[in-house]
Amino acid sequence: MKYISYSKKKTSCIKTLMKNGDGKIFINNKSIKKYFGNLFNKNFIFLPLILSNLKKNNFYIIVKGGGKISQIIGIRIGICKCILLFNYKYKKIFRRLNFFSIDDRIVERKKYGYKKSRKKEQYSKR
Repeated sequence: MKYISYSKKKTSCIKTLMKNGDGKIFINNKSIKKYFGNLFNKNFIFLPLILSNLKKNNFYIIVKGGGKISQIIGIRIGICKCILLFNYKYKKIFRRLNFFSIDDRIVERKKYGYKKSRKKEQYSKR
């Protein structure tokens, strides 16, 4: 049986597929160690798997755009959605730990005449 979910964080889009297997996670056809390297925050991905005891399932994840941290948070949301499709009883646990909180903040666009989105040149009275 396979379960598919989609998630977003900032500009990164994530497609997650869960299948029966031996507990491996592949991100863009690479292992999680090769894709993220020694990044400390990659342990956030394993939290929903540890809480739900689903270490025997393989996850195939396709990630596009964004930075590494937003990709990690988006992957965690996608894994949680797949687990809920598999077994809905974990919803209370995931809600209590804020695993579903999707942050809609994005970078504000730069306005013309400004140096950045809100930074202006210093005003001179004379």
